[in-house]
Amino acid sequence: MKRTFTLILSLTLIFSVAACSAKPADIVPESSGDETETSASETVVTTAEPETTVAEETSAATTLDVKTLGTDDIKVGDYISFGDYKGHSTWRVLDIRGSEAYITTADLVDEQIFDDSYFGWDKEDCFIRLWLNNEFYNEAFTDEERELIVDKTGNKVLLLTIEEAHRYFKDDADRYIDMPDAETQGYWLRDKGLFSDHAALVECDFISMGAISEYGAHVEYPWGVRPSMWIRLNDSDEGDVKETEEVSADGCFTITRYGSVVDLTGLTDEGKGKETLVIPAGTGIFGRVNDGNVKNVVFESDDDVDYGFLLAGCDYLESVTLPANLTRLGRHSNCPRLKAFVIPKGVKEIPTACFDYDKALEKVVIEGDVTKISNQAFRGCTKLKEISLPDTVGTIGDYAFAFCENLSEIRLPKDLKKIGMAAFRGSKIEVVTVPEEMELTEWDISVFSYTEEERADTSYMMYQSPEKEYRVLVKEGSWADIHFAEVFGGKAVKEYY
Repeated sequence: MKRTFTLILSLTLIFSVAACSAKPADIVPESSGDETETSASETVVTTAEPETTVAEETSAATTLDVKTLGTDDIKVGDYISFGDYKGHSTWRVLDIRGSEAYITTADLVDEQIFDDSYFGWDKEDCFIRLWLNNEFYNEAFTDEERELIVDKTGNKVLLLTIEEAHRYFKDDADRYIDMPDAETQGYWLRDKGLFSDHAALVECDFISMGAISEYGAHVEYPWGVRPSMWIRLNDSDEGDVKETEEVSADGCFTITRYGSVVDLTGLTDEGKGKETLVIPAGTGIFGRVNDGNVKNVVFESDDDVDYGFLLAGCDYLESVTLPANLTRLGRHSNCPRLKAFVIPKGVKEIPTACFDYDKALEKVVIEGDVTKISNQAFRGCTKLKEISLPDTVGTIGDYAFAFCENLSEIRLPKDLKKIGMAAFRGSKIEVVTVPEEMELTEWDISVFSYTEEERADTSYMMYQSPEKEYRVLVKEGSWADIHFAEVFGGKAVKEYY
């Protein structure tokens, strides 16, 4: 039974389009039932506005010839209309380099399996790669449009990688695509999953809501397809993107340069053999080190850095020393030997699935004023015994501490307002301490236990751990005392302190 206090705002969005005297453009009129035709070499460019949908933005778009577009005419975050596959024609601009733009569809174009087994995206007969570069490519684009698509990797049409899905979207909500009629809720990424027969995903179910899953799904199941590709923004025969690759000073990392952009993209053979890695300063992070033997990671600089999925899925990783001035945690999930972790004081949010199934993790120290612990943040950390939540935490997400089998005590934060579904389920909690000041506005009866519907489902309960009695310490007369039965289900026993 969900207890939610929600304010629903109805927003009216008004669009206006200003004419540009330096580069005249035709305004796409409001629909009156007549079809407006554009040539194959034209694209609808839409400047992204906050709180608007793709459909609303496109309705206020200007029409420009794609061959004349340059960096002055289009920017990251804009939407363009290019090609058409079963009514899907809107693309989002993710990156611009010289006269080329990297784009991805604004929605999902189809549902397909990845392959009949996973031997890599580059496998000669990989199903999803061949489907994208044959059936989709031939049906979606005209001959003239195909001339504008740039082949940078041996394939003109791609899927996003894990690193791209992280870098080019500001958060889970930005990656999320609503797909109510789809069989599976999410879309494929190009990378291998946690197991040999899995590929990575962006999950769009009601819990994950756009989170990246490096665990992934079995390649033989159909999931959504969100193509990406590079296109030319002018009529030059060759793109002008000049990237160079080099090796870091210590010989451990591959480095890619494009103008002033310097990215760490992976490990060299030498780096794969190192047990301790020092992440160099002054580079962006656009790669992973999970294909090496690294046990210890240190960052050369204390400056803030977005390190994304650099350290996810590292089988041998035991310790990480993060920059002192870090403000955003990367992903550390599926690191089976990581035992302890210190979160720097500048971090305000522990992101979705951050430590998901880190089964050796015993202790987490939060140095600063974290305000949000997202869905599945510590799910499956079976050895986690000690974590002190600061009073500034206002949200604990769904399954945040689920199946933490050694977590026996927890003190809820004073500022906590929202606690999600099954947040502590299966965690073997024995004592919950509730501050007098805590007053929830949104919670779920399944936070510490099963719902009545679940208990009635014998086929479900036969696979679950039996419920045990747990003590809840509250202040007499406090909000938690008054609403005790609504919040604490199962075999909760109230005690006053």
